[in-house]
Amino acid sequence: MNISLVAPSISSMDMLLTLVEELFEYEVLPKKKEQTQQAIQHLLTNPELGQAWFIEVDIDGEKLIAGHIIISYSFSLEHGGRIGLIDQFYLRPEWRQQGIGTALIPQIEAHAASAGVHALSLEVNIGNKGARKFYEKHDFVPRRQFCMMTKIISPEAVPLNIAS
Repeated sequence: MNISLVAPSISSMDMLLTLVEELFEYEVLPKKKEQTQQAIQHLLTNPELGQAWFIEVDIDGEKLIAGHIIISYSFSLEHGGRIGLIDQFYLRPEWRQQGIGTALIPQIEAHAASAGVHALSLEVNIGNKGARKFYEKHDFVPRRQFCMMTKIISPEAVPLNIAS
């Protein structure tokens, strides 16, 4: 089984949107299809904002999409420049626990480093102990003294789900 990251194109946006919707459903996040579609299109046409990839699994020549990853870029004085936020790392349920995530972490890091990223950050649902253990195993360190907070300042934004 070969695992690779493949950049989506505008023509494959429907597939990416389907995967994002699956993630939103799994995480019980609010959905706004039109807004999500516009955000994906904006990301794909503005690479300075971040990167998106399909997780492609090749089994005996058959290429299957197992999930997706989205990294958005920001800037941090603390980390000395450009940073990446792993906004989404989604594997469809049938592909989990097969070593795919472990195989992808070095690929993600290499792509991010080539884009000038100094550090990667991510959010993990507080109840998702499996994901937290996975990321800690791959040297992501919890920042216990910090709490991620959000304030919606655009009326078109997806409302916060306090439970997530």
